[in-house]
Amino acid sequence: MNEIPLCVALVLCNEVIEDRRSGNKTLVGLFNNIGAANLPALHPRMFLFATLTGGIGLWPFTFRILSPSGAEVMRIEDKTDFQDPFIGHDLVIELRNLPLNEEGVYFVDLLVGETPLLHRRFTVKIVSES
Repeated sequence: MNEIPLCVALVLCNEVIEDRRSGNKTLVGLFNNIGAANLPALHPRMFLFATLTGGIGLWPFTFRILSPSGAEVMRIEDKTDFQDPFIGHDLVIELRNLPLNEEGVYFVDLLVGETPLLHRRFTVKIVSES
């Protein structure tokens, strides 16, 4: 019987650094807002970081980003295998050139199977250079 995982963290950041010896991760430059000189724009690089725990068995997961109007901007699908429900599984996704076509609130969703586990928001604003 498969036990659905729980998401205990979903973070947006500029960089994820992993210690090769311990496997510990350092998250650098956590953010909730993106400024752009004009739109449409491409955000050059960012990371999605999530930690899942409590699962048993092989589970497909999906990260998706929705624009303020509800259009899907990005979707990444993969699988992770939970052998021990007490172990945390860190999911690290690097995004390059994320298209930002609208100003407003974007939603990052994490689904396991068809079940939404967690979502978070970030805001895109046009900023003028002074």
